[in-house]
Amino acid sequence: MAYASEFERQMSMRIADYDALRERIPDTVSQYLPSPGTWLDTGCGSGGSIRSSLSRFRDTRFTLADPSKDNLDIARATISDPRCGYVLASTDSLELPDASFDVITSILSSHYYHDKADKLEAFRNCRRMLREGGLFVIVEHTVYEVGQEAMDAQWRSYMEGRGLPQEKIDEMFARRDKVYFPLTEDGLRALLQEAGFIEIKMIWHSCSDIGFAASR
Repeated sequence: MAYASEFERQMSMRIADYDALRERIPDTVSQYLPSPGTWLDTGCGSGGSIRSSLSRFRDTRFTLADPSKDNLDIARATISDPRCGYVLASTDSLELPDASFDVITSILSSHYYHDKADKLEAFRNCRRMLREGGLFVIVEHTVYEVGQEAMDAQWRSYMEGRGLPQEKIDEMFARRDKVYFPLTEDGLRALLQEAGFIEIKMIWHSCSDIGFAASR
């Protein structure tokens, strides 16, 4: 798969099965909502998730939000689609109108919230901005109550296979619970329920990450 930026290429080396994950997002959305009118990608990074969806959802208007101006600049430069708008804000601080989106995606961004209360606030804000019957898709780094050592070995093997230097691989594990704060499957599901989401279904599972689709 071609990558539009160095940021995305680096992500592909660190995130297990990154290419398949990037395709899973539009696949999931199309199963629930074949023709969404509006779509917010919060914590968009350089726009990889939306870039994979532009050609499949030609009548959809996209909003890309991220707290990093550098990320948004990359997204603007590499997408250049008039259907896309950009907002400089974190998920919990977005002040877009209530019930204004058919789809909201949060891909590998919410695990940076250290405090569960802040993460819950971010999820509640997504629910507020989602219309009734809309779709929320979230993917986060995860940890396992059983078999963590085996999952870490798989993740390490993936990163090695993609050519990530050993010091960078070690750094990924050293950052756990210091820079990113993963939850277990049950922990993430419970937080989504507390935020008010319903019909929560797993749509992604790998050695490093887990994803859910949920409705408002």
